[in-house]
Amino acid sequence: MKIGRLIAAVAAIVTLGTAVAHAAPGYVTANVNLRTGPDIDFPRVIVIPEGEPVRVHGCLRDESWCDVSWGPDRGWVYSEYLGFDYRGDTVALPDVGLSLFSIPVIAFVASDYWGHYYVGRPWYRDRARWYGFRPRPRVGWRAPPPGPRRAGWWRKNYHAPKGMRPPPGRGWKRPAKFKDRGDRRDDRHDRRDDRRDDRRDDRRDHRDDRRDDRRDRH
Repeated sequence: MKIGRLIAAVAAIVTLGTAVAHAAPGYVTANVNLRTGPDIDFPRVIVIPEGEPVRVHGCLRDESWCDVSWGPDRGWVYSEYLGFDYRGDTVALPDVGLSLFSIPVIAFVASDYWGHYYVGRPWYRDRARWYGFRPRPRVGWRAPPPGPRRAGWWRKNYHAPKGMRPPPGRGWKRPAKFKDRGDRRDDRHDRRDDRRDDRRDDRRDHRDDRRDDRRDRH
């Protein structure tokens, strides 16, 4: 039993590393909830506004949920509300599949995922409850068919999640405010990370210099 848990933990770590390496740029096509796991019962991190840029790190095998980051926030969203630029148009992720954008299939292990991204967040104190929670298959969602896909295959008999409008079809455009702004939210987050790395490097250099000075005096 312990060996099985160890293998699962190692697999989750490898999966997270692969997802980071293959993060694909996209954007959300509606106001969507970013959740702490691939089920509507998981706590909500934040609502991502329509048109905002996100990075897609991976999706479940049936492509019902995807792991994304929006600025400093990380969590899970419905796949059909993720759009990508493709041949001059916006395509919904299920229309074209993961391989077109090099998005990996990943698994979700709550203890590992929460330990990476939610330590210190308000819901982290309830982590024991969610570590034992098993995400359910999405009601009304079906896995993509094998082989080449026909755009819109998933729309037949599709029902939008409660409280949401259906994902837009062909011709949807990101709100005009994004044309000039671009993806500055992600850029700001990346620059903050770079500055933190630079400060850590500077502190290490100063400590090394002080150690060298003390050795020289002796």
